[in-house]
Amino acid sequence: IHQHGLCRTVIVRLILLAAAAVLALSACSGDQAQTEGLLAVLDNDNVVVMDSRGNNRVAITDADATGPDRGFFFQPIWSPDGQRLTFSRIGPGNGLHVATADGSGSWSVETDTFPFYYSWSTDGDLAVLRNAAAGGFRLDLAIIEENTLAIESLDEGAPLYFSWAPDESLMVTHIGANRLETHDLVSSQPLGPAPGLFQTPAWTDRGIFALEAGTRDQTLTRIDPDGTGEPLSRVLGPSNFVATEDGSRLAIQTNLGDTDGLSASYRQLQNVSPNRVVVIDTATGEMSRVTEGPALAFFWSHQGDQLLVLDIGPDGAARWSIWSDGELVPEVSFDLEPGFVRSFVPFFDQYAQSMSLWSPDGSAFAFPGIINGESGIWVKSAGEDPVRVSAGTWVAWSS
Repeated sequence: IHQHGLCRTVIVRLILLAAAAVLALSACSGDQAQTEGLLAVLDNDNVVVMDSRGNNRVAITDADATGPDRGFFFQPIWSPDGQRLTFSRIGPGNGLHVATADGSGSWSVETDTFPFYYSWSTDGDLAVLRNAAAGGFRLDLAIIEENTLAIESLDEGAPLYFSWAPDESLMVTHIGANRLETHDLVSSQPLGPAPGLFQTPAWTDRGIFALEAGTRDQTLTRIDPDGTGEPLSRVLGPSNFVATEDGSRLAIQTNLGDTDGLSASYRQLQNVSPNRVVVIDTATGEMSRVTEGPALAFFWSHQGDQLLVLDIGPDGAARWSIWSDGELVPEVSFDLEPGFVRSFVPFFDQYAQSMSLWSPDGSAFAFPGIINGESGIWVKSAGEDPVRVSAGTWVAWSS
């Protein structure tokens, strides 16, 4: 009897220890989910929020798949605090939507043309791009007041790109071929140099980065908000660039066919080598070659120590690679999702400022794509195979 009682005591203790371990693991899992952020996914044209494993799904929208008012939702983007999402609806009832990440609240406003790009400031202001009624593009400010969402016009032109200031509700706009301006959401002011051949300026903690037009070439320049500038390097031809959040490094690609570029002459500035991605240290001007050939897109991690690069591999498949510490490491090959190519890749330098494929801690990235014939949303962690976490054609990771 004593032995049986001892056995029961041991068993009870083991059960209690196992229960405690389960609770500890659950707590760790919850903390880990918080540090990993959340994914916003377009799944069957509906917006869904989930964790990085595809679990704990929250349906933000519920589009009617068969009714006469069928439309579809478009490109959910996180607010900087990860508490809200904005997205648009295309089809009957064009409009802009804002919703809480837990699905408990939502706001919407109808528009005569559908919003195709939107970006939050750190202050919680929301800028929106859509087609203007008279042609070209319209830049709007979306305002939430007393549980209503309203739209106010800020500017018009085509093409139209913008970048929010890092810590206040100011922006720099690049409109048409000639306008590079700062905007305080009421009026705009010209910003020094005539812009060169690029799309999106980048306003960072170190200032505004843009290309300044020249007679034979262009200058990559860091510009203070008062218009004074500091040249960093010389480039030829159309260029795209993406800066780290603190502005300490900038990744740039300029396209020139087989041309090598001019020799540096002005202030002994270095040339940006064409047809490949190059990283520039914005304090020293030192350059590091990232790729040997052209890339489709590239994105900095939040920490600014890793660059995610999309290109075409030698087998003809799309490929994600990560550049860090001077080394470019291939991560995964896949087939591109057509909608991602059409709406995202050509404007990656603009999207790099409003959304992220990177996890908050830089340990993983997410992307829509097709692997072994299976389409969906994939998460790739360092040293692990990609994991399909959901159906879908769009993904954005909260910060």
